[in-house]
Amino acid sequence: MREVAGSIRELGPFIVTVEPAELSIEAGKEAQVKVLVRRLWPDFKDKVSLQHLSWPGQIQLNNFDINGDQTEATVTIKVQAGTQPGKHTLALLAQGQVPFHKDPASKERPNTLVALPSRPITLTVTAPPKAP
Repeated sequence: MREVAGSIRELGPFIVTVEPAELSIEAGKEAQVKVLVRRLWPDFKDKVSLQHLSWPGQIQLNNFDINGDQTEATVTIKVQAGTQPGKHTLALLAQGQVPFHKDPASKERPNTLVALPSRPITLTVTAPPKAP
């Protein structure tokens, strides 16, 4: 992971996690993972859009959404053939339009774009077995 943002503030509107948090994929193969969204603010009911956050080019994941009535999605991570074996720490970038106003007593809460990283996952790329 090349970028990490950190902040200590009040409770955020949502949390994104990937299960399993550690996985191993052989170069040239793919694996499915489950992406979970926990909406922590009761008035946030919109979709969360997700994309990879600065992943190496040989590891691919298509952009996807988790709709407001869903809490999870199953997605496929693909590792291109010829990818160098090793460990990678990866994260997703999650974005959602969240009702927010600086004044908690305000009745008006216009939608504000919130972008948060997911909890990191560890991906181990392994070499394919050698032909006899």
